[in-house]
Amino acid sequence: MSIAPLAPISVFEEAQDKARAAAGAMLPLVAYTLHAQFPAAAVLVVKRSAYEEDYDELELDSIRAADGKIVWSFAVRGAEWLPAVPEDIAALWGSHDPRAPDSVLELLQRVENTAPYAFLSFLAPEAMHGGEENAERTLLGIPLAPSVCPLHGAKCPPQDRAEPPTPVD
Repeated sequence: MSIAPLAPISVFEEAQDKARAAAGAMLPLVAYTLHAQFPAAAVLVVKRSAYEEDYDELELDSIRAADGKIVWSFAVRGAEWLPAVPEDIAALWGSHDPRAPDSVLELLQRVENTAPYAFLSFLAPEAMHGGEENAERTLLGIPLAPSVCPLHGAKCPPQDRAEPPTPVD
């Protein structure tokens, strides 16, 4: 019996590693895109669904400044389009429109589905509002820009925020 048409497990493991690396590279894309749209913002806040049947589904919550002030609330604005982005950033989104909240959410969900609980971190306490630290599902935060911004230079406010995620090799 010949086993030539069978693939070793390593083929699958290598494909998973490549998928995780590609997924990890999407968080900086989201971070820089939202930073271009909201230069004064420091963090994108997302949460996991509170419903047991959708427990791993993500929801967009808000875009906040470093002090926790809400710059954009997805609960209030719903599917309202986000501001435009420079063409070079928009081109990185391919057929998806970075102004559409659904496109941002879909990309984040795909990242999360690739490696559940591997990429998203808890929201920093200083960016939380009263009672959020005790919520049933702890909020998650994605930092939006480095201290020296490639889009706006050193003048980019605010300067006291966390660094955005770096691509995974």
